[in-house]
Amino acid sequence: MSTNRRVGRPKQTGWVVASHNLMHGVRLEALVPHYLALRQTEGLDLLCLQEDRYVGAGLAGGGERPSDRIQAALGERHRPDRYRVVRRDDCPGLAFIYDGATLRCASQGVVPLPRLQSLSWFEKRYILGGRTKQKYVLLASMEPFGGGPAFTATCFHLDTAGGNAHRLSQVRAIAEALQARGLDRRLVACGDTNAFAWRRQAAALDRLLAPLAALGAVDPGTRPTHFFARQNEPKLPHQIGVLLGKLGLDLPRRYDVVCANLPVGRRGQVPTPGSDHDLVWAALQASSG
Repeated sequence: MSTNRRVGRPKQTGWVVASHNLMHGVRLEALVPHYLALRQTEGLDLLCLQEDRYVGAGLAGGGERPSDRIQAALGERHRPDRYRVVRRDDCPGLAFIYDGATLRCASQGVVPLPRLQSLSWFEKRYILGGRTKQKYVLLASMEPFGGGPAFTATCFHLDTAGGNAHRLSQVRAIAEALQARGLDRRLVACGDTNAFAWRRQAAALDRLLAPLAALGAVDPGTRPTHFFARQNEPKLPHQIGVLLGKLGLDLPRRYDVVCANLPVGRRGQVPTPGSDHDLVWAALQASSG
């Protein structure tokens, strides 16, 4: 893991951690105001992003990363470098943005997750590129300024294809990697689970997150966070979802989570029509353990 250390600042009593899938940043201008509003009303110390790709170059790749624009928007006029970005070229699509006035990224790393072997005919129609991709989890050790124990932040985006059994294998790999590195005691795990089920989706999500729950890292939320009717992306199945949404047909599901085994003072969810995913957040409380 690489390191990055700076001079300390006053000790914090807690941190607001949020997670958001950007929908490839295709409507980023509509999303940024939500991050600014959250910082104003609740605080925003750590923002975990999925689909941090493709701004300015379409879905083919290249161009500016959404995290760069979000970092710039969160920066203050007299301190434009206040917010910092953590991302890795070997971990595409995932990023952390953290407040350099409250947290310090002491180390970072990437762990590969089990890869889906193949796609079905239907999956090839809605997966970008029409082929399987290697998925990763992005890890960062976050230290509070002024002392106190660090906590581990993880950001993940589980496969859309492959079903919940495959996604469970990916969550299990995340939990095992954290335990093997001794990073499981003070943990916040954020991301998009893609936990789709036609019926009893809440129970399916609980089963999917069981390896993290075994570490004490839970998210008790039940409200839907993903809306097919807001999938304003170019693939035909996405456009069909938007069309069905206009007809009043949708299958809202809870995909997005902030799982923590630190004390949580409060939680929230922000509707973000500029993405097919809502923003979810939790206010972590500092503890000595």
